[in-house]
Amino acid sequence: MVIKKRLIKNIIKYKNYFTRKIKIYLAYLKIKFLNEIQYKIAALAGVMTQFAWGWMYIMLYTAFLKNGNANDYTISQMSTYIWLHQAFLMLFNAWSVDTDILEQCEKGDVAIELVKPIDLYSIWHARTIGRKLATTILRAVPILCICSIPILGEYALASPQNIQGFIFFVITLILSTLVLMAYLMLIYVYTMKYLSSKGVKTAFRLILETFSGAAIPIAFMPEIVVKILKLTPFFYMQNIPFNIYNGYITDCYEIFKIIIIQIIWLVLLTLLGRKLLRKQLKNVVVQGG
Repeated sequence: MVIKKRLIKNIIKYKNYFTRKIKIYLAYLKIKFLNEIQYKIAALAGVMTQFAWGWMYIMLYTAFLKNGNANDYTISQMSTYIWLHQAFLMLFNAWSVDTDILEQCEKGDVAIELVKPIDLYSIWHARTIGRKLATTILRAVPILCICSIPILGEYALASPQNIQGFIFFVITLILSTLVLMAYLMLIYVYTMKYLSSKGVKTAFRLILETFSGAAIPIAFMPEIVVKILKLTPFFYMQNIPFNIYNGYITDCYEIFKIIIIQIIWLVLLTLLGRKLLRKQLKNVVVQGG
C-alpha cells in the first residue's frame, strides 16, 4: 500500500513537471509566432521571390529530364517537388533561425536566460520553430494555392495520389521538421563556443543545402551519392515528405522504415545537442557589458 501511494505520488510529480515544461515551451512558441506573423509585406515579397526561383528551377530541370537523365522522375513529380520546396523554404532552410538568440550568444546576453528556471535548449527550440512556422504559413498558403491551378498542366503542384500518401506526407513532414530543428540547435551551441554566428551559419547552411536536396533534388544525384546520403540525417529531411507527396516513394514498408530512421536521427541529434550545450555551459565565458 505504501509503495502504491509512493508510485502515485511520483507519477503526479512527473506529470506536473512535464505539464509545466510544455506550458513554458508553448508560451515561448506562441510569443515568437505572433511576433513574426506581423511581417506580411516581407512575406509577400518572399512569395514573389519563391515564384521566380520556382519557375527557374522547373525550366532548368525540365531540360535535364528531357535529355534522358533521372528518367524515373517525371516532370510532374519534379514540378511538385520544387513547388513544395519553395512553399516550405522558410521551414527547411538553415538561415531562417532566431537572430535574437544568435545575438544573445555573441554579446553575452544569454547570461540573462541562464538565471531563469527554464530549460535553455527547449526555449531556443520553441522560439526557432515559432519563427519558422509563422514565416512558412505566410508564404506557403499563397504558393500552394496558386501553383495548384490546373492550367499549369504538368508544371502544376499535383495532388497526392491517395489519402494514405497524404497521411504519410504529414507524418514525415513533422518528423523531418523536428530532425532539422535538432540539427539547427547545434548552430546556437557552436555560436556560444566561437562567439560569432557568421561562419557557423554559413557552414551549417552549405552542408544542409548540399546534402538535403535543397540545391539539387536527391533523386537527380548519382546512385552512389544517394547510398551515402542515406547514412546521414540530411536524407531524411525535406527529401522524404516531398517525394512521398509527389508519388516518387510509395512503398509502405519503405516508408515505415524511413519513419523509424527519422525518429532515431531525431533522438540522436537531440541528445547530441543537449550534451554539447551542457558541456558548453560549464565553460561559458560571457562577453560584453
